[in-house]
Amino acid sequence: MSGKKRSIVLVILSFIAGMVYLTPFLRFTFYDQMLEALSITDVQLGVIGGVYGTFNVLSYIPSGMLAERFNTKLLLIVSMIGMCLTTVWYAFYPGYTALIVIHALYGVFSVGTFWSPYIKSIRQLGTESEQGRVFGMSEGLRGVCQTVVAFACLGLLGLFATNRAGFRAMLWVNAAVFAILMLAVIFIVPDLDKELAASAGGSDAKQGEKRVVVSMIKMLKSQSTWICIFVIACGYALWNTANGFIGTYCTRVLNISPGLSSTLSIIRSYVIVFVAGLSGGFIIDRFRTKGKGMLTVFALTGVVTIGMFLTQDLTFVIVCVCFTVAFSYMVNVIKSTYWSILGDAGIPVEATGIATGVISLIGLTPDIFVPPIVSRFIDHGESIGDVQVGFNMMLAWILVWALLGIVASIILKKKREKALNA
Repeated sequence: MSGKKRSIVLVILSFIAGMVYLTPFLRFTFYDQMLEALSITDVQLGVIGGVYGTFNVLSYIPSGMLAERFNTKLLLIVSMIGMCLTTVWYAFYPGYTALIVIHALYGVFSVGTFWSPYIKSIRQLGTESEQGRVFGMSEGLRGVCQTVVAFACLGLLGLFATNRAGFRAMLWVNAAVFAILMLAVIFIVPDLDKELAASAGGSDAKQGEKRVVVSMIKMLKSQSTWICIFVIACGYALWNTANGFIGTYCTRVLNISPGLSSTLSIIRSYVIVFVAGLSGGFIIDRFRTKGKGMLTVFALTGVVTIGMFLTQDLTFVIVCVCFTVAFSYMVNVIKSTYWSILGDAGIPVEATGIATGVISLIGLTPDIFVPPIVSRFIDHGESIGDVQVGFNMMLAWILVWALLGIVASIILKKKREKALNA
């Protein structure tokens, strides 16, 4: 594939990745408006997030198997159709029970038919020495897509008299974008499976069911797999907490208006994704090992979290907001590059599909437990008449995950250094 063609494919795949996670995670940017539009509580929104996370996790292993058994391009098309139709249903506000089903379907279409094919495709677009940059560029481009769509949604919200009407318009815009991306896959993205088979001398890339199961068991027994799980789980827990609750933290603790808070959330969740993706990939690749780079960023995340805690008094609002932006940058550097550690951990390229499914099954479980747990921290603060107590519990939670990330990075660093010195 030519350099120009690779760039076009990278943009399309990255934009798809941006959209499949923007729509289920609208609460990241429009938390308070979403509560009003859907007439639900903090805990109910936490449950919806937990259901989405549960079906994400349940879909990771099937996603890895589908990536090995079926055509990647076909799976991407199925994902776009599923996300489009589910979002159309969402736009009719079918009720709380239906919202739970909708977010379960989002889990299936944003992970089951998409995740491993996406990781497999992106990894093919660069050499092993370019993995940090390729994944970082992809994450950055995701941020571009999410920023444009999120600001369009924010503008739409302001055009309507009520949050209920504005939020519905946002969902219709999201559905339309999925339809456009589906057409881009059909007419522009090449059949990457055929290109991979051709580069391997025409060998059959598909595996029999028995071989897939054997490969999964082998992955679960591998030390390399568990090192990746440890690093990714720590990074993803931080990212999930940051994007899910820092916006409402600014509203309820720092007394920032919901509109301004949503603007800041777009900057933290999407604009910074672009900056962190581009810069983070180059930064991580400059370290001798990915583990040393991850160790540095996890440590800085802990420092910034302490800064947030020390400046959340209303006399230091601007300083605290700056710390929330710095915090989001750190966690997005981690998230944009943590899939680049596969090579350093010792996982070969040909095992990417199965490895991604197995690692994601456990490493991305924060999708299940972060929303319900942190929403209950907030609910506890509300129940005792001091919401800041709940958010302080959240900051302590963040600090624990940053410390665990430091430990995980040290293990990864030693693993790679041992291989280099062998």
